[in-house]
Amino acid sequence: MTTIIIEENSLQAKQLVEYIKTLPYVTVIEEKKKSFREAAEECNAVPVSTFVGELHRQIDEHFDKNV
Repeated sequence: MTTIIIEENSLQAKQLVEYIKTLPYVTVIEEKKKSFREAAEECNAVPVSTFVGELHRQIDEHFDKNV
């Protein structure tokens, strides 16, 4: 199975999706667009500052143990 994501933000993209829907061996799954917040919550995203803080903590811990 192959997954292709097409953002329908142009006439050509919309025409392509309409054509693809006519093919007997294709299933088109349309999803409503999620807000950035919804998408971030869905994948358990963390703020950049939290990520960088944890990264620095792990680096410091690694070097403290291996020096």
